Amino acid sequence: MRRLTIAAALIVVAAALTGCGGEDDQAVRPVVRIFGPYRGEEAAFFTAGLEEWADTAGIDVRYAGSANFVADLEYQVVEILSPPDIALVPQPGLVQKMFDDGHIVPVSDDTAEILGQNYDDAALDLGRVDGTLVGFPYRANLKSLVWYRPDVLTDLSFTPPNTMAELESQVQLIQERGPTPWCLGIEAQLQTGWPATDWVEDLIVRQAGPEVYNAWVAGAIPFSDTRIADAFSTFKALVLEPGRVTGGVSKVLSTGTQMGDDPLFSDPPGCVFYKQASFAYGWMPPGLELGPDGDIDFFVLPGTEAGTPAPVVAGADLAVSFSDKPEVAAVLEHLATPEAGRAWAQGGSYVSPRNDVNPASYYSPVDQAFAEVLLETETLVFDGSDAMPPRIGTTLFWTQITAWISGQISYEQLAQTLDEARDG
Repeated sequence: MRRLTIAAALIVVAAALTGCGGEDDQAVRPVVRIFGPYRGEEAAFFTAGLEEWADTAGIDVRYAGSANFVADLEYQVVEILSPPDIALVPQPGLVQKMFDDGHIVPVSDDTAEILGQNYDDAALDLGRVDGTLVGFPYRANLKSLVWYRPDVLTDLSFTPPNTMAELESQVQLIQERGPTPWCLGIEAQLQTGWPATDWVEDLIVRQAGPEVYNAWVAGAIPFSDTRIADAFSTFKALVLEPGRVTGGVSKVLSTGTQMGDDPLFSDPPGCVFYKQASFAYGWMPPGLELGPDGDIDFFVLPGTEAGTPAPVVAGADLAVSFSDKPEVAAVLEHLATPEAGRAWAQGGSYVSPRNDVNPASYYSPVDQAFAEVLLETETLVFDGSDAMPPRIGTTLFWTQITAWISGQISYEQLAQTLDEARDG
């Protein structure tokens, strides 16, 4: 099957981290529990970076992944007071809240020294709360990518657009000629809506600039500001208007996030463009060759000015701990090494925020392309909904944009609800 089920993912994890010793050997091993958003093939790649090391270190590492990661982590930490030892958290806003509430343990001085040798300050700043290092980025991802099939674009006599205006012109022409310009799916159980917030964030930083974007993320500029409203209007006109997205709005709302690219690979193709993060390559059919002459390729969502590099919105999974046990610190330190991500980097859909890896030898050709985008970008901002306080960014923003897309609420209602929640 193209995608593994959750149950299959957990079986892979258990097999990967059991170790090679007998029952007596396993009984005396300290146990470190890791919780994260990785499932299926992603979980297999993650655990592959731990298997050999954990067996040598004599630590029983147990990983579990969840499709509803934010809600499930909060339940474990806050409701039943049974947190994992380590979590891989894609939301800095959630990390800050859990640290402020006394749940997350700061990074030890020894671990911080090791991290300082292999990460630059900008990367480590993602894991700092009021100057205290509480975590570090294990994996980065690029949110500003638009995927396409080179053969389909060639048949349409198009090349990747250089500006937003050129992209809008291509979308109009594709709609007139067929197939449908965009494919998109935003259903993700309790996290439904996040691909739509990614769309809006990319448009805000392009149309209003990084200073406005960062101020909006920080809460200094409200959702009711015309510059924020303009990005929502552009998203609606470019993607959501009738004939612009495969299956229409109802299909967008009901299609699982990891299935959103399916029309791209149908015969005949059901869409031309698919905007999704770098990790989406791992959702696609296996064995696809990346590149302008390959099966699939991508371009960065263009900016507004020709010849000016487009901004890039990025995300990162922060490794944080809820325990100060020495075996937990040892696992954290391993996660900060190149070896912890090497299997994933060779397999695809992994970009390291570290500064001590050689892209040409460390990554697969696919991930090398992602790493080059990250290295070359001049304007890099962090995923806005992930950076906001979780009650806003990874809860209310997701539900409100879903309601707005479905037509249940107007933009004015969305803005009022979010701004009142932020003020409160």
